[in-house]
Order: sequence, then structure tokens, then C-alpha cells
Amino acid sequence: MQNEDLSLLREYAWNNSEEAFAALVTRHVNLVYSVALRQVRDPNLAGEISQAVFIILARKADSLGNKTILSGWLCRTARYASANALTIQRRRRHREREAYMQSALNEAEPAHEETWYQIAPLLNDAMEQLGRKDHDALVLRFFENKTFAEAGTSLGASEDAAKMRVNRALEKLRKFFTKRGVSSTTAIIAGAISANSVQAAPVALAKSVTAVAIAKGVAASGSTLTLIKGALKIMAWTKAKNTSVICLILILVGGIAVVLKMRRAQLEAKTANSYTRGHLSNPQYQILLADLRAHQWPEERQLAEEKIKSRQQMGEAANAVTIDLRPYINTALTDSPASGIGNNGNNLAELPSGTNIYAGVPFDVEGLIQLDGTNMLMFGKHYPIEVDNVRINQRCVKIHLFHGANWIYLHDFGTTVAKLILHYADGSAREIEIIAGQHIFDFWSPLFTTGVNPKYFKMASGTERAWAGSNPFIRKIWPDESLILYKSTFDNPQPDVVISNLDYVSTVTGTAPFLVGLTVE
Repeated sequence: MQNEDLSLLREYAWNNSEEAFAALVTRHVNLVYSVALRQVRDPNLAGEISQAVFIILARKADSLGNKTILSGWLCRTARYASANALTIQRRRRHREREAYMQSALNEAEPAHEETWYQIAPLLNDAMEQLGRKDHDALVLRFFENKTFAEAGTSLGASEDAAKMRVNRALEKLRKFFTKRGVSSTTAIIAGAISANSVQAAPVALAKSVTAVAIAKGVAASGSTLTLIKGALKIMAWTKAKNTSVICLILILVGGIAVVLKMRRAQLEAKTANSYTRGHLSNPQYQILLADLRAHQWPEERQLAEEKIKSRQQMGEAANAVTIDLRPYINTALTDSPASGIGNNGNNLAELPSGTNIYAGVPFDVEGLIQLDGTNMLMFGKHYPIEVDNVRINQRCVKIHLFHGANWIYLHDFGTTVAKLILHYADGSAREIEIIAGQHIFDFWSPLFTTGVNPKYFKMASGTERAWAGSNPFIRKIWPDESLILYKSTFDNPQPDVVISNLDYVSTVTGTAPFLVGLTVE
């Protein structure tokens, strides 16, 4: 819809198409009229303001940028024109507002009637306090009744991002109303706005607005021209004010950034590599680690967890097919391979079974394919060096792994600890190396960053943290750390040939890798 608006506007600006401008007026006149009506409480004056707004649009048609949300621009211009009208007719404002509210609220839904009566006089002021993106998101969602997906498209964002922006904007409105004595919930406010924010403009208004606006206001009344002049002054002043504020903010932000950068550098110098498991029992580090544990790490851990969870909300892999690993699983999620016999506390029991999204990719999780590593000897355990003939039987462009490993230390980084051997229908085979410190890391690791060697966070392209959790054993031994699983995406070396099956192979280093999920795309 937004592209259609801009196309119509360009058609009018470049070709002076009256049909294009009439279509814009028909599409948005109710919106403009409602903003004006809500603010001035006078249908006649609201009609005059609507006319002024579209005259301004006609004059500025060739200067609006390609990223303009036209409905948002019209709302703001309608508020500017309404504010100017109220300055001119301030003495009549209270009486006309009360008269209009009584008639308008008669048609409101019962659940939202009282809330609408309270917030309607405040709504335009509240909307004016919002940033442009929040403002436009609410206009698209509730004034134009677009879906979150449609609003996201207009805003150049995803459906989830649009939903988050609308929810944040509603919360800002709720706080604005609360400070002015109106207590409600965001859900009720949303319902009240959606049900009442746009009123039908008089039938003849669209035609009269179009005729006068196309003439750029030549035939407009003296009062309408006064409104246009005042609104344009307000718009110019607002733009100048915003520019000044932005300049000041940039200066302040620049200064703050320098200070923060210096403080960050000092903190990094002080805490560099301070977190190692050996330092946890070293008295020299106890005060520093206690301070980080109390002040720095909780926020960093929370941010990391939120980032991981945000990537579990929506699948991004087109035509993804999860591979059923149940015939090959040798370890249950409740088992504890990397611990002594009888100790099952070091497990992945918190990891949900079934098909879920991790790092934007669906994986079917039912258990683990645990491979062997030499460090398993300390617990008297043995697992297979390889698991062969995992059935694929299809073409694919990408191969996604959901995996982890026991015992990957810093000195192991750069070592190939596992391989995928792909067997194709034409009899050929290809290998994909899984490298420690690039595609896979120890599944016991810190989520925080301060004091941790930065090499633990430098992952190969296509690899990211996909799940974080805990278990009784890690909470007892290294309580600062978390269980972390990774998603790694590899390109299929022969995407045009069917993969018959693949082998998951350990290179038998100290590391014992394991596979939790496999998906092809």
C-alpha cells in the first residue's frame, strides 16, 4: 500500500494527474479528518483543516522522499494544522470538544467506551511525543488497521519487529496517559484506539478537498489559507528544532562515546583474561571476579540469552527439511556422557525435545549422537568413532548442524575434531571439516564477555550460539558458566547431486563431539 501511495503521489507530481491525487484523497481523507476532528472537536473546522492538509500535500508532492510513510506524514501535518486552528479559535475549543465527545462516544464499543472518553482529548498530544517510527507504526496498525506484516513491510521491517515497535509505542502511550490521570492497560488502549480513532468524513469532503488542493489553494477561503500558512510555519519550526536537537545530541553522544570508550578500554585492560577456571581458586583474582560477578556479568549474560532467544522465534531457512536422527541416536537428553558412571547430572535435560527453531533453523531434537574422544577414557566410557549411513536422499544447497562438544580448550582451536562425509547418488563423496574454535566450542562456556578470551566469541561465518541452558552439574562445578549449543551452516559442495547419506565422524582428539539436530535446505 505504501508503494501505491508513493506511485500515485509521483504520478500527480510529475504528470499533474488529477485522478492520482483524487485517489490519494479518497484513500486518506478519513484519516486526516479524524486526526483534525479529534483535536478541534468541530466537524466543519475539521473539514477545513483536511482541505488545508491536502493543499499542503499538493504543494509538497514533488519534495517528499521515497521512504516517506504518507499516512504518518498526513497525520503529523493534520496535527500541525489543527494546532494552528486551535490557536485561532481557542475560546471555542472546550465547548465544541465536549459536544463532539458526547456524540462520538455513543458509538464506541462498551469495553472501550470509558477509556476512549478519557484518552481521546489526550491522544494527539501523546502521538506527538512519539518518535517518527513509533508514531508511524501506530498509525499503520490502528488508524489504518493494517496487519503487523503489512505494517512491517511499510516500515521496512519484519512482522516481529513491527509487533515489537507497536507494543513499545503502546507502552509509551500508556505511561503518557497514566501521568495525566488515566489508568488503563495497553490492550484496552489499543482496542479503544482501533475502534474509535478514524471517523467517517462527510461524503462531499473528498470531492471538495480534491478540487481545491489540485489548484494548490487558489480557490481556498481566507481562513483555510490562514491555516495553511500557520501549519507550514509549525512544520518548518519543528524541522529546524529537530535539526538543532539532533546536532546537540550528536555532540553529546560523541563526547559520551569517547568517555565510554576510554572506560571500556580501562576495564578491558584491568580484566583481560581474568576469567579462567584456574583463576576461580586464585586469591589474587577473588575481589575482581566478585565485582564482575555482581555488576558486569549478569547484564552481559542476560543480553546474550535474549539474543539467542530472539533467534528462536522465526524460521529463516527456506524449504528446510529436518532429518530424523532417531535411528542413530545413542544418548538420551537425560544422559551424561562426559562424567563418571552413575552421575547423570551433566545432561541436556533442559533442551526441549521435538521440532523447534534454533538460530533461525528448524531442528528435530530427540537425543544425541555422541562420538568418542580420548578424554572419555578418564570416565571409562567409549562411544563410536563414527556413525554411518545417516539417510538424506535429496538435493540441498545447505547443511545445518545443531551440535556441541565436550572438552574443547583454547589450545584445541583450529583443530579438526569431526567431519561430515557426504555420499552422493552418483557414487562420489565429499568431506566437510568441523573445526574447534570456528564451528564448534565446548558446551560448557561463559555467556558473558568481560574477562573472557575474545577467541571464544570469534566464530566462522554460519556458526552462532543457538541454545543456552544449565544442568545440576555445571551449577555445582562452574556456576558462572552455561550450557551452550551451536548452529553451524555449511554449503553443500555438490548441490545439484542427491546426497544419499552421510557419515558423522570423530577425528579422535581429546574432544568428544556430539550432534543434536540435522537439517538440510
